[in-house]
Amino acid sequence: MLAVVTIGLVIVAALGFWIALPYLYRRINVRNLAARCRASNSVVLTYDDGPSATFTPELLELLAEYNAPATFFVLGVQADNNSEVVPKIAANGHEIGSHSYAHLNAWRDLPWKVANDIEAGVDCLNRKDVEITYFRPPNGKITLATLLQTWLKRRRMAWWTIDSTDTNPETIEPEKLAEAVKKAGGGVVLLHDFERSIDKERNKFVLEATRQLLEMAKAENFSVRTFGQLQQNA
Repeated sequence: MLAVVTIGLVIVAALGFWIALPYLYRRINVRNLAARCRASNSVVLTYDDGPSATFTPELLELLAEYNAPATFFVLGVQADNNSEVVPKIAANGHEIGSHSYAHLNAWRDLPWKVANDIEAGVDCLNRKDVEITYFRPPNGKITLATLLQTWLKRRRMAWWTIDSTDTNPETIEPEKLAEAVKKAGGGVVLLHDFERSIDKERNKFVLEATRQLLEMAKAENFSVRTFGQLQQNA
């Protein structure tokens, strides 16, 4: 009986180190990120899971209309499939970060597969002459192994403070999203620019949400920054 209890305690402790501590690390970092946004009066637009051959260029046009920088957390598989888009993102003055290669979930997939997926995503962008500083974990899920890998490679994790809801079953109204960011005193907003071949309305939502956020930032004198610029101005 004692042996069973001991094994159970060891398993609980191991899970605590493996998932609970990294989760606490994320919570602290998100809180600090929100504080940086408030202190610098910043709005940071971030786009995950792209690029898309058709939608990302539309988004780039909208951002150019406002002369607004953004940060794109690119999936390696999408960068390979749409290799002509990555140079366009960089040429328009936007920041590029890595979002892994195939979007493996650190809580569900084997640790070595997740580690390889992360490195494959970075290597893919390096081959396209994009140097990576910031890494956004797929689904925001990390383990102790993910954390150590990021530190050892001298990268930095890039969280968000406000979810646009563009991948949720139901989305918030773009005007309400902009109002939420205003009330929060700024924020790092999570959006997505992957190809939605069926649900084109979500693409329209992302475009309108982006426009509403930029209009709000202009009206309320928020600074629109990249993720890296926010960290530099912390």
